Amino acid sequence: MADVISPPEAPAAVRDRLVLALDVDDLDTAIALARRLTPWFGTAKVGFELFTAAGPDAFARLHDLGMRVFADLKFHDIPTTVERAARAAARHGVEFLNLHS
Repeated sequence: MADVISPPEAPAAVRDRLVLALDVDDLDTAIALARRLTPWFGTAKVGFELFTAAGPDAFARLHDLGMRVFADLKFHDIPTTVERAARAAARHGVEFLNLHS
């Protein structure tokens, strides 16, 4: 098997603009991917699959790797419920989320 040569770490200005889509349904797999790719991605996207499988622990584990978190959960409900869900996500360190209005 050939040696894998990793490119150099991305400059911070580039790394901070890239989002790693963790579209998997297993936390260990997500963390392994994130750990390997953190030199090039500053933010990780947690979608429905991963959040349903791991809950807010996914956010905490990604923060432990120094990553920012985008909760791709497509919040959609009455305004009060969306507001409370967004506040709850923020308490878990989520910096970005999306919603339907």
